Amino acid sequence: MRNMSQRTAIITLVAVIVTGVASVAWAAWSVTGSGTATVSAAEVTALQATAKPTGSLFPGGTAHIEVSVTNPNEFAIEVQSFAPAPEIVVDPEHAAAGCSSGNVKLKSAKKLAQRVEADGRQTFVVEDAVEMVYNAPEACQGASFEITLALAGVGLPD
Repeated sequence: MRNMSQRTAIITLVAVIVTGVASVAWAAWSVTGSGTATVSAAEVTALQATAKPTGSLFPGGTAHIEVSVTNPNEFAIEVQSFAPAPEIVVDPEHAAAGCSSGNVKLKSAKKLAQRVEADGRQTFVVEDAVEMVYNAPEACQGASFEITLALAGVGLPD
C-alpha cells in the first residue's frame, strides 16, 4: 500500500470539506414546509353623533353646527358626509309652546373629511350647515335644537 503524499492528503481533505459544505447548502435550500393561519375580520359598530347649532338661528337664517362623533371601533375612521334627514329634537318647553322640529333643517349633505381615532371622540364645526325656515313661529324664539346625524365614512389604515 502506498503512502499518500502530503499534497494528495490536503487535496483529498479539501474535497471532503467542500462536498460536506455543498451538502449542507443543498439541504438548506431544499427545505420545504407549509402552514395555515386564520384571522377574523372585526365587527363594525355604527358611529354615534350628535350636533347642536352654534350661535343663534332666526327665520331664514343659517348657523354652524358643532358635531360630536364617537367611534367605538378598533380602527380610525374618516367622516366624509352626513345625510340630509337628521332627527331633530326641540327642547320640551319650546316644543310645548308650538315650535316643531320641522322649523330647522340641514341645508344639504356636507363633505367633511374629519378623522376620528379608534375608540375615540372628535368634535368639529360644520359651517352654515343648519337653517331655520323662513316662516318659523315665534314659539321657536330661544329654543334649543338637538340634531342626531346619520354619518357616512370609511375606515382608515393605522
